[in-house]
Amino acid sequence: MDNITHTLTGVLASKAGPPAHHTRLIFWVLILAVNLPDVDFLLQFFGDRIFYMEHHRGLSHSILFAPVFAAFVSGILKISVKNIDLKLVFGYTLVGVFIHIFFDLITSFGTMLFYPLTDARYSLDLIFIIDPWLTGLMIIFVILARKFKMQRRKIIWGAIAVIVAYFTIALVNREIVRLKAEDYFSDMGIQYNRMIVLPQPLAITNWMVAVETDDAAYQIFTNTFQNPDEYLVLEYPLIEPNKFIYLARNTEEVQFFKWFARLPVYEYYTDENENHIVEYFDLQFMFNPRLAERFNATSTRAPFVLRLVFANDGSLLATDF
Repeated sequence: MDNITHTLTGVLASKAGPPAHHTRLIFWVLILAVNLPDVDFLLQFFGDRIFYMEHHRGLSHSILFAPVFAAFVSGILKISVKNIDLKLVFGYTLVGVFIHIFFDLITSFGTMLFYPLTDARYSLDLIFIIDPWLTGLMIIFVILARKFKMQRRKIIWGAIAVIVAYFTIALVNREIVRLKAEDYFSDMGIQYNRMIVLPQPLAITNWMVAVETDDAAYQIFTNTFQNPDEYLVLEYPLIEPNKFIYLARNTEEVQFFKWFARLPVYEYYTDENENHIVEYFDLQFMFNPRLAERFNATSTRAPFVLRLVFANDGSLLATDF
């Protein structure tokens, strides 16, 4: 989730507790806490892009590490700010960190919820990473809470109820799209091994469906109201592995990509210098081709494409991610 929305969750949470806790200190503690896990962006300055992506939403986004994080921050505040209630500050810091983790969890990017016990990435696939409608609703409720201070707590809890309802509507929309897609592939006689249904930009009615079969992957960009007979279906046939594809599979970069990607697809070709190119991309991050055409995008594959370049003798010449 974007940090503007994270910050707004902190503003709302700071006024949701008992009136005695509606202090400037608690306000700023929560603003800090709901943004704190994203401190891992600093990792990009200590390694390459793969190193950063491997650890982003890792330890700082783990519910197991959250109490340690909260204790460290509240301890620093205890030293730097006089006469604060350490338990209260720790509690609100922990709440803020948990709120951040939850709002990242509802997106499709994936969060290592139980790191370091496991590096499995979990996601609820409800909301796109930037949702202007959700952010707008939060802004409206923050303005209302500031304007009607006597009713502030009721307004804040009303906001929480609306946000929960928004997530519920997103869930219902996703399941409607899933059921339609299941019927479509059944009618087409396509038997798939797995399906993913992921949120798309601009509205909770916009979704992407992708399935993987033994010999291909299929992708649909759709919405809650579209009928299956209107689907634009993209097909990605499985390329028969050759020497260079096997070499690529054994690299650390491809092993990382398969761990990171929700539904990885690869292709093979040679360039003008007769080098052998193996490219991996993730259907999760494909642009809707209709939107790409509208905005004159040169490629629908973005933003994470792993490209490996091999010489004829099989030596790896370059890796780009």
